[in-house]
Amino acid sequence: MLIYLYGPPASGKLTVAEVLRDVTGLPLFHNHLTVNALRNIFPFNSDAYVEVVHRLRLDVFETAARAGISLIFTNNSAWRGPDARVRFATFASQCQAVVEGHGGRVLFVRLWAPLATLEQRLDSDARRGHEKLLDVDELRELLRGRDLSLLHPDDLDLDTSTLDAHEAARVIAEALK
Repeated sequence: MLIYLYGPPASGKLTVAEVLRDVTGLPLFHNHLTVNALRNIFPFNSDAYVEVVHRLRLDVFETAARAGISLIFTNNSAWRGPDARVRFATFASQCQAVVEGHGGRVLFVRLWAPLATLEQRLDSDARRGHEKLLDVDELRELLRGRDLSLLHPDDLDLDTSTLDAHEAARVIAEALK
């Protein structure tokens, strides 16, 4: 099982994932484990960076699926650059194919909140600790014109401005049953 949490920056992906990990006991492979490791080697979002980060993540998913290990994964859905939505959707499909190719399944969960809520959440010690986006203007620019809709019509869709992390994790855990 791969629980694939996606959404814009500050939508609560890591916060919800950490609670979900505690509730389910499943390992958490969050976005910044690979982002932070690789941006010390390759320029962020360069072709080399993107190639390696995707290959690394897919390898982790495949190895975990072969070993029968379920994972929680978080991924920012507001990708930068040309054809961002297409590239995001393609990567999610690749993840799904890898997991399903080994008899597993993927639960896609979109987490989102209104822009004002996202902006309020940027200034936090937790975000600083993971070297996440902190600048309101950069967030606005990143989200301007982005398609942040559901990847699939049957994805779980949670507004984290109305659900706290524990409530969201409970909804996701229920969907796993």
